[in-house]
Amino acid sequence: MGCSGSRNTYEIEKASLYVPELDQLAAMLKESLRGNFETVETKVVECPDLTKWGLAAPGICGNQRIIDIGGVPNLLDPKYHGTAFFSIPQIAEDVGMKGGYVYGAGAASSKVVGVNAELMPSEHISEKCRCSRYSKVLEDGSHTMEKYNSNEFGLLANLIACDGKKGKVIEVRAKKRVGQDNFVTCMRTGLAKGLQEEDEKNEKRFGTRQIGVGGVFKVKSGKVRGHVMPDFKPTVMVDGPEVEEWLHFYEMGPDLTCLSVFLTGDPTIAPSNPNGLDLRLEHTHFFSQKTNEGGHYHFDTTPDDVEYVGYFLPAPNVYRVANAFKRERILAEKKRREEKD
Repeated sequence: MGCSGSRNTYEIEKASLYVPELDQLAAMLKESLRGNFETVETKVVECPDLTKWGLAAPGICGNQRIIDIGGVPNLLDPKYHGTAFFSIPQIAEDVGMKGGYVYGAGAASSKVVGVNAELMPSEHISEKCRCSRYSKVLEDGSHTMEKYNSNEFGLLANLIACDGKKGKVIEVRAKKRVGQDNFVTCMRTGLAKGLQEEDEKNEKRFGTRQIGVGGVFKVKSGKVRGHVMPDFKPTVMVDGPEVEEWLHFYEMGPDLTCLSVFLTGDPTIAPSNPNGLDLRLEHTHFFSQKTNEGGHYHFDTTPDDVEYVGYFLPAPNVYRVANAFKRERILAEKKRREEKD
């Protein structure tokens, strides 16, 4: 389906996700985390007022949906650095959430910031309330985090759109990490394992059902390793070691607000469609309300001291917008045909 954005015409694809009952999902999350943390508690609660965590809406409930926009190819190739821009209100409208609340993890618009930067979007469009932040690398190699006064973003993003209301959510508490996985990866892979075991027990083929989750969590104590993207390289990068070397890593925390989106897998992958929607399965950005710290979450660095508390909800649908990986495959195939001819 082709849809028009404020600047571009892009393709939007949609897929359904499996939505367990909240009590069931809470139990699955507890099982996912209990081998990785010494103390784990999960339960269904009323969503607390998340504006106290520095966000633009009091809750994360109501018509939630996951949106995956753009992709890493837009970052790797300089020819997209000045063209891959998107509008949060337009994206929300395109997925049927005009005026909704949008939060998640993405890249800031280099036109707004002046350089490449991490984005922590939190915007309640109809309420005209924006609590977004961005983090950039300074010339001396340090980083800073500041308020972001625009609804434009660049390159890529993994977002949740919802009504921003309070309601029933899953509260997750985890303390003292004893395993190797980070908080988000542990939940994601644990849910995937639980789904697989359930499908095998019921003689269903694993892969037809996937769970997508969005939420907000706090690093209450301890520190985390995070990265901040520096300004663009003038040459094409190859994903992998080159990108890892290019990124700037820092130890940050505690008291960090984290915006997270994760999925157990891509529900559209099949033998006839091995790439599916090229979904990013995990993306979390964070910011501090007290310091100038912010960036992309990797893992905690003080396992004995770390403590997490978060609020999460499953989404019934995922939308793939302007798939950059698909575009690159089409361009590569076109080039091969031209060379053959």
